[in-house]
Amino acid sequence: MPLLAFVVLFLELTLLILFGQRLGFSLLFAEVLLSGVAGYSLMRSAGRTAFQPAQLIGLFLHGARPGLASRQPAEWLLLGCLLLIVPGILTDLLGLVFITRFFMRSRTQPQSSAGSDSIDVKFDVHDDSDS
Repeated sequence: MPLLAFVVLFLELTLLILFGQRLGFSLLFAEVLLSGVAGYSLMRSAGRTAFQPAQLIGLFLHGARPGLASRQPAEWLLLGCLLLIVPGILTDLLGLVFITRFFMRSRTQPQSSAGSDSIDVKFDVHDDSDS
């Protein structure tokens, strides 16, 4: 695992240096800034509708399940937004892949407003003092 982290860090720094040399520091700075703002705003706006608060708290407390294939669509969105916030070209591309996977999967699977372990109840409130 440390070797993989080193390789990813090396590739990330190499891509940042090459991008900065080819297009200039101002475009590199704009890319890093815009991807961070996009990841943060997407996490704030889409996270409110995609994550149920208990699910998000459980994800932070207990961590995600191991393995990429077992991840829920909401976990793909969270991981993609976090990767967009991290500065770098490689992490931005990977974050966009995860976010695209979330939106493609949520488009193909119908979303219900309630979870499978919830019960919908309708009730009316009547004021007895008016009678």
